[in-house]
Amino acid sequence: MKKILLKFLTIETVETSPENLEHSLQVATAVLLVEITRADFIVEASEKLRLRELLEQQFRLSALELDALLEQAEADADRMVSIQHVTRLLNQHYDHEMKRRVVEMMWQMVYADGEKDHYEEHLIRQVADLLYVSHSEFIQARHLAETDS
Repeated sequence: MKKILLKFLTIETVETSPENLEHSLQVATAVLLVEITRADFIVEASEKLRLRELLEQQFRLSALELDALLEQAEADADRMVSIQHVTRLLNQHYDHEMKRRVVEMMWQMVYADGEKDHYEEHLIRQVADLLYVSHSEFIQARHLAETDS
């Protein structure tokens, strides 16, 4: 239990330090996208590809930067106890439009493999609630992702 608390406190300290805030926000966003790929317990190649595309488009990252971001996001997702510390960071530093965009990207990840799983939808609903994204915006984001897939 002590190790879990230390990891959680360490993650919080690193994420909120001012000199790497932008990177921390990118990692937090990537962690949510990694979590949505894992929500149905099967990570498809199409999901991995879509994850890279979304992060590269959103953050304008080079291949090397993207590899490092994904490696850190997957490690953080492996250690994560709750998504609340991730969403708290995003709430503190993202405007409403960017929080809505995160929900949209999560829906795009869901449809990367062509199938929507109830675990995926539940996770996105939970994240949307924690980010104060309205139910109508949640539905709009889902419909956009459905039509794009």
